[in-house]
Amino acid sequence: MKNSTVIFTGPSQVELQDRECPKPAAGEVLIRTEQSLISTGTELTFLKGECPENSKWSTYIHYPMESGYSNIGVIEETGEGVSRELIGQRVASFSGHAQYVTARVEELRMINYEIEPEYASFFALAETTINGLRRTVIEMGNRVVVYGAGIVGQLAVRLLLAGGCTEIFVVNRSEKRLDILPKSPAVIPICSAKEDPAEVVRRVTKGDMADIVIETTGNADVIPEEFQVLHQQGKLCMLSSPKKKTLIDFHDCCNAISVNIIGAHTSSQAPVPSYDNPWTCQRNSEVFFKMIYNRQIDMSGMITHRASYKDAPEMYRMLLKDRTQAMGVILDWREHE
Repeated sequence: MKNSTVIFTGPSQVELQDRECPKPAAGEVLIRTEQSLISTGTELTFLKGECPENSKWSTYIHYPMESGYSNIGVIEETGEGVSRELIGQRVASFSGHAQYVTARVEELRMINYEIEPEYASFFALAETTINGLRRTVIEMGNRVVVYGAGIVGQLAVRLLLAGGCTEIFVVNRSEKRLDILPKSPAVIPICSAKEDPAEVVRRVTKGDMADIVIETTGNADVIPEEFQVLHQQGKLCMLSSPKKKTLIDFHDCCNAISVNIIGAHTSSQAPVPSYDNPWTCQRNSEVFFKMIYNRQIDMSGMITHRASYKDAPEMYRMLLKDRTQAMGVILDWREHE
């Protein structure tokens, strides 16, 4: 049986190739993909192949390479040592864009709620976002500035809103992305092409400024400006992965105002649950799925493009041309059923 798979064959080159269908090894399951989400940040970095020499990014990128890490599907087969009772279970996994994928059973995120598979496909980026908010220790009533209104920024805003933050400023150059934000008096969009974010924050907070900045742009040139919206002893959470060196004056930006800079890579989630820290990646995904089910977060507007997996190369070409016109891009694999 052939297995259609998205392959990056070279810089800015994408193909849909027929490969052999995988078999689940011991401890694995075979998943029939329903839908998968294109990561318009990380995947495009891989596809473009643009990164500093000798950086960690340069060790990740090679061609040809399979792409994707936000897969939703149904378990079709189980390998040795895995209960067959899992067959038919809908799961999320860090698997690529392909009709069939395999995954280790301990790495699966079980979807135990009746929610739309396309919304569930945001789980990987939601895990990163939830982990960052936990590490930053955000409280009800905090004033937060989110830089960037891409997928991670949008998820952060929805989670901050559900968590009781009273002023959530969102800074972005594209007004189209700002239009996707939840409509709430607590959410204050700032188009940085037209307004100075620091001036808006100063005006709205009556000079108190923000408690926290959430950085999601990945733009190394913008990050130094983000400290200007914080008050003394504020916090800056790095949710993005800039592709080049960030040059800041540590005296002015950090030491002089005693700012805490918090790294929040997805790898900092608890490897195993404990009473002190139960927040593993699986548990954070469980929270995300439950909040969708409970309607505590509204995912409407997060998906701008839906396409058959057969059109995957065209979707990537569209994103390479101008990704600012897209938010969630969903590939639907159910046509082959």
